[in-house]
Amino acid sequence: MSEENHLMSQADELPLASQKTKEQWLDEGHLLSFYAPIRPEEGLAAYEQAIRLDPTYELAWRMKATPLRALKRYEEALAAYELAISLDPTDVQAYIGKGDILYELKRYEEALLTYEQAIALEPTSAEAYNGKAISLSFLNREEEALAAYEQVIRLDDDEPVYSYLAYLNSTTKGWLLERLARYEEALAAYQEASRLEPNDAGIWRSIGDVLTTLGRPQEAQQAYEKARQLDSEEQA
Repeated sequence: MSEENHLMSQADELPLASQKTKEQWLDEGHLLSFYAPIRPEEGLAAYEQAIRLDPTYELAWRMKATPLRALKRYEEALAAYELAISLDPTDVQAYIGKGDILYELKRYEEALLTYEQAIALEPTSAEAYNGKAISLSFLNREEEALAAYEQVIRLDDDEPVYSYLAYLNSTTKGWLLERLARYEEALAAYQEASRLEPNDAGIWRSIGDVLTTLGRPQEAQQAYEKARQLDSEEQA
């Protein structure tokens, strides 16, 4: 029996709670899976109740993967995402979620292909480009990873919710550029990261390292001093 069929049969075995609609079970799953105190086992049971009422309820299958992932039941989460995609091949979030699980399983080539499917459906998805960039980084395809990170940062202008994501990507972009010995560009990336998160001592140390490599010792010293200051404040 396939994992998807197994999940279907599990849902069929759940007791029917006829007093609630599938939408009510879905809302209960959200409450238990996303709001403190998070209770993934109970959230999972709620989503399964929604599926018990309607085995073709695509959103419930997609959301079911969230508590499964929290419980580190990655293969089951992957199967849930795949079933959601089979029910709605246009669900971008299901592809992104599937990509995230494949990343957790270190199946980076498959993750990359899945994020690219999401991008094909929604070319302005910063989240999908972020997954693509991370996958490319782990595949040691630095130039392609840089291009994907550039897309995330560009798209972030339209999606403020990803401002922290842009900071992380600027940091990783700087690291990738350092690996490619493109130090001026690496410096610019780290400086952008410091603009987004000025209290990160690690970023200022990275700025100092690149400035040292570029033969700019006075500026490097100023960056290192900023890092030390931030470290002292954190320990106080």
